[in-house]
Amino acid sequence: MDESQTIEPQHNNISISIRSLTPADAESYRVVRLRALNEQPPAFGSLPEDEPNLAETATRLIESDERCFFGAFSNQQLVGIVRISRYDATNEKHRAYLAGLYILPSFRRNGCGKLLVKKALSWVANKQNIRRINLTVVTEQEAAIRLYQSFGFRIYGTEQETFLKNGRFWNEHLMTLELPLHCDRINRC
Repeated sequence: MDESQTIEPQHNNISISIRSLTPADAESYRVVRLRALNEQPPAFGSLPEDEPNLAETATRLIESDERCFFGAFSNQQLVGIVRISRYDATNEKHRAYLAGLYILPSFRRNGCGKLLVKKALSWVANKQNIRRINLTVVTEQEAAIRLYQSFGFRIYGTEQETFLKNGRFWNEHLMTLELPLHCDRINRC
């Protein structure tokens, strides 16, 4: 096991390991990501047909100082994903964005989401000058909202009719976490 991987205690008899994803994980990542985009009700506004092909996905999974994708694994199977990335503009590098959190339905309520968010926040805590992490979450995703709030994220607005899927509009909460106030909390979670 390399130092980027952490093995967590069993949750409901499921042993979960969390590690950064690499290009070798592209196929597994793409399968989980497409499943997430097709789920109803939707957790994401992205469309499956807009997802990059396998080669582009592999390239995106290369960790950099700007972004990292993490995966939750159970018995070598990818069961959950999340991405953390800095904003692109030079004058916005003090902010990061948490996105794409998804857990396969049969692995939900086993602590996978919490472990993934904790790993992503730890990645941010080791970066220079990131002061804030933002995210958006569909207003009906109550379990996800509670998860983010448990880490100290707070809702600072709601965007109406963020996206349209299957003839229905979906709203999203805008959430933020100020790091100087919560760095200790991240390391204790």
